[in-house]
Amino acid sequence: MSELERPEVYVYLLPILVPAGALKGGVAVVVDVLRATTVMVHALAAGCESVIPCLEIEDARRTAGSLPPGRALLAGERKGLPIPGFDLGNSPEAFTPAACGGRTVVMTTTNGTRALLASLEAERVVVGAFPNFAATVQLLHGDHRPIHVVCAGTDGFVSYEDSLLAGAYAKHFKDLGATLRNDEAEVVAGLWARVEDSIWVKSGDRAAEKNPLVRYLTRGRGGQRVLELGLGADIDAAARFNSLEPRLAAELKRDPLRIVAVGH
Repeated sequence: MSELERPEVYVYLLPILVPAGALKGGVAVVVDVLRATTVMVHALAAGCESVIPCLEIEDARRTAGSLPPGRALLAGERKGLPIPGFDLGNSPEAFTPAACGGRTVVMTTTNGTRALLASLEAERVVVGAFPNFAATVQLLHGDHRPIHVVCAGTDGFVSYEDSLLAGAYAKHFKDLGATLRNDEAEVVAGLWARVEDSIWVKSGDRAAEKNPLVRYLTRGRGGQRVLELGLGADIDAAARFNSLEPRLAAELKRDPLRIVAVGH
């Protein structure tokens, strides 16, 4: 691979840490492991036509109201809890074919939809999650534009689980010959390398764990909050590496703004 073909990878641990103009001409991979981007890919795998991200609750209501009757499915959360009057909250496994097949999910969350809408400066915006990790990597294969992994964080704080997924992307692209271009990318790639070594160990106590990645997703502020809300099943769903069927990536399209399934 020549230097001109070698992609560059940047990681931003919060949307507010993205320098002005940095995303222009590049690809943004937005991650909110617990739980928005995980929900989005689950909804698309379940057969929803698209996901429309909205900033505020009233934005979501207006958007849903502008769609044909019966087509919109309002979803989202505030402080981790479902929004009163909405159809669904922010739990991945609630987005079943029966619930959202053939419909448009109109979604607003505390962190994830904000991170997506903050990344519109990028030429291309992709939704990342552990369940569709390989499909996302495959989607970006051969795209030589700079890759910017944007973490949603938790209430303005850096989140451990988003850093892990960002590290998985950074390490994978580095292994494929990409150059990590900021300190954050190097830090999270090293973090993921250590976690990856641990979760694939096949002996000792870890062999009995159904999904050892769950143990890591519960370490941070976001994971602890989800557990406090009694939503441990959401963490398990978020930790299922490359589990989605059908295999798909998710990309933000424009005019109109919506997230759609690609690559399947």
